[in-house]
Amino acid sequence: MAEFPVGTIYLLKRAELAVRGCVEVALREVELTPSQYFILLLVKLGDATSSAELARSMGILPQSMTELIAPLEGMRAITRGPDPNNNRILRIALTAAGERLFAKATDIAIRLERELLEGFDQRDLAHLNQAFTELTAKAEAHACHPKLQRLTKVASNVKRPGATKKATLRPRRAASRR
Repeated sequence: MAEFPVGTIYLLKRAELAVRGCVEVALREVELTPSQYFILLLVKLGDATSSAELARSMGILPQSMTELIAPLEGMRAITRGPDPNNNRILRIALTAAGERLFAKATDIAIRLERELLEGFDQRDLAHLNQAFTELTAKAEAHACHPKLQRLTKVASNVKRPGATKKATLRPRRAASRR
């Protein structure tokens, strides 16, 4: 068998898995998973404050989000209440206990990041951060990105005057699921 080249995306995934393993162990100190910490971060920043928004931000199904936020509610770290503009949406907010938990978890995350990046040159880190930012933007704009796939599917399902079912374009599906 010919030697298979190790690619950048493979190395990125290996790094992600290794770092995630460290984060999982470190966050046990405050009884959080990396996903739960990310939820607290998104809510704290105001980037996502409903289950649906959180699910989209994390690339998971809305049903899975319920399983992730239930323990946070049980710890009284978050509350959910009706959106003032739309009663069908429940907005998530950090409680005082959630703010304290987030602060402790953030201290752990910062400490771990310092330990993992110790010895890296600041210019290399700045270049790496720029490269990750550019890669993220390219992936999110790529035709294979799930977000773009959903938008394309929604747009193709919009009925246009005079359009027939056969004229509807469907997004191409990947040959295999990973």
